[in-house]
Amino acid sequence: MRIIITGSPGTGKSSIAKMLSKRLGLELLDLKRIAIRKKLVGKNHEVDIGRLAKAMRPLVRKNDFIVEGHLACEFRIPADFVFVLRTHPSVLKKRLSKRRYGGKKLDENLMSEMLDYCVVRAQAEYKNPPIELDTSRRSIAECASEIEKAIKRKKKKLDSVDYSDELKKQLKLR
Repeated sequence: MRIIITGSPGTGKSSIAKMLSKRLGLELLDLKRIAIRKKLVGKNHEVDIGRLAKAMRPLVRKNDFIVEGHLACEFRIPADFVFVLRTHPSVLKKRLSKRRYGGKKLDENLMSEMLDYCVVRAQAEYKNPPIELDTSRRSIAECASEIEKAIKRKKKKLDSVDYSDELKKQLKLR
């Protein structure tokens, strides 16, 4: 089974993927670690997406893995399931603030979430529409269980996520 878990920073990808990897007995491929190990991260912490996609090719020739990372929506990886984790902007702001995201970086990530960036990119890159999961009020274990159920039942949908009202509020503040 080939599973992709993507979403904005702070949505719970790493923690949920780690738990799922253990529960399902699948190898976990962390895009951030791979990019660092392959020296694909530039001075401004930007990753060369094309080179990362090439670096992933030999790793994803296997049939059983979980790929985790916010960049997994930027290029196609062979997948049976693509999950985009979502988080309400107010919750995401708290999570990212704890990581000391500030100013422009915080605003960019919140805007990305409100604009459905990862969902739109995943729809463009993958054959089947991605499955959205709202992690705002769920624990890591609950999220992992929801993903497991979706896989076992071959669900094509979990949550309908729409933060356009939050986007409208944000735009009125400017």
